[in-house]
Parts: sequence; C-alpha cells; structure tokens
Amino acid sequence: MKQRILVMNGQRLIESLDENGKWKTIKVAKAESLKGGIYNIFAAKDADKKTEASGILIHTTKDEFFIKTPYGFLKYELTEQIKLPAIGSNINVSYENDQIKILKDSIKSSKKLSI
Repeated sequence: MKQRILVMNGQRLIESLDENGKWKTIKVAKAESLKGGIYNIFAAKDADKKTEASGILIHTTKDEFFIKTPYGFLKYELTEQIKLPAIGSNINVSYENDQIKILKDSIKSSKKLSI
C-alpha cells in the first residue's frame, strides 16, 4: 500500500493511494516540528544494518518507523523495546548486536554569515 505524508498548516495528513489512483486521507495529526511539504514514504528503502543513519523522524506505525535522510527515506522495523522521540526530531539510528540503537541528535548543520 502506497502512503505519503502531507504537512501543511500545522497538520500532518497521512494519505493512502486507493485503487482509483486518488490519494485518500486516512489520519490527521499535529505536524509537531515537521516542515511543510510532501513526504513520499512509499519510496523508503529498507535500512542497512551495517550502516549508521541520521535523519528526521517522519512517521511511525505499529510495525515500522521512517526517517528522512539527505539521501532519501529509510524504513526500520519497530519493536516494543524501542522508545522513539517526537515526530520531527533529529535522530541517529545504528545497530549494535542486532539491536536498534536510537539517539536523539542535535542539529549539526548551521548557517554562517560572512562579510
């Protein structure tokens, strides 16, 4: 099932593609700190257990969670032991002994003014 997240006016709409090719809103929630835009999470790739990834937490379901990295969307399996921060938080995800390790990340990029 194709899903996308549409963020506008402080709202986060979870939409699903129906059999007629039209997007239907299935849930509405607060946008938290997500920036406005369309997040096509149906294009998410399964995360590689060997590599560490940093990105913004976009969406969670009962079975998985999605992050947006500079290289695209990644999908991770969600277990009961995992405590996720709020939607829109910067997180760092890595694997340690086949267990997911999530750290809340601070924003690394900053703008410098030069004269």
